[in-house]
Amino acid sequence: MSALQSIASHVANIPGRKNLVWLTANLPFSGAALARILGPAQIAAYPVDGRALLTRKTPETKWEIDDQLDGVLGRGAPAQASQPIGIDTMQKLAEETGGRAFVNTNDLTGAIRDAVEDSAVTYTLGIYIDSDSLDGKFHELKVQVHRAGLTLRYPKGYFALKDTLPTQDERHNGYLAAVRSPLESSSIPVTVKVVRVEQPLPHCLSVFGSIDIQKLRFAQAGAVHKAAVEVATIEQDETGKILRQSASRINFNFTEQKYSAYLKAGFPFHQFVQPQAGVTTLRIVVEDPNTAQLGSLIIPLSQIR
Repeated sequence: MSALQSIASHVANIPGRKNLVWLTANLPFSGAALARILGPAQIAAYPVDGRALLTRKTPETKWEIDDQLDGVLGRGAPAQASQPIGIDTMQKLAEETGGRAFVNTNDLTGAIRDAVEDSAVTYTLGIYIDSDSLDGKFHELKVQVHRAGLTLRYPKGYFALKDTLPTQDERHNGYLAAVRSPLESSSIPVTVKVVRVEQPLPHCLSVFGSIDIQKLRFAQAGAVHKAAVEVATIEQDETGKILRQSASRINFNFTEQKYSAYLKAGFPFHQFVQPQAGVTTLRIVVEDPNTAQLGSLIIPLSQIR
């Protein structure tokens, strides 16, 4: 689940539909739970059953493999099941996200090719929900076309979730995931330029950054737009261990004119970092405390001149 969340956060700022091809032997979670992670990032899942052709278990069939081991490895089918373990979940995940499941096939290469080619023609449809309709429930969507003979694949619904403040645990867990993840997050786009300088401290890094404020949750009070971000700088060694970290909070109180300007150009920030001995990687994490959404960058010091 953590890996899927990292993938969703990584591609969140890429517009349009994304296809996730997932070779697996079994999915240990429900298709609906996985779709809830992938859906907001507009990711369509294409599970490919890596077990290839599978036999069905019938009451007359004698199985020599221990049933408990069989379930752990995702082989065969549980008692009273009509098909092997995991297939229902794969099909449910594909259906919920608008993808397609490839099961019981020996042509894994062909399945991957079909998944890639499946997004050759896509359309983006927008729906706008009234705030009074945000009941926290799942709502089904149906898309129909007049032309016959077409197969449509699209997310089967959405969760009408209210914009509530995240809990401290949610923020903490999201921050830890961003620090540990091998992927950068684009949920809040952030760019930086890092150069080595000798002032104001020797062997120092000058970090010039820009935050895309379009992804932040602003509250408007009269003619003033208010929001906040927390910018964290993490120094890690080659094993990923945190040697030092620091954080600062930036509060935004923009007039309409400044708000419009920063929407176009991004909000700049600047800081100096003097890395400790043994630091190999610098991470910049930007968080919106009102949504727990993150943007992160992974900067190997070996690439800084």
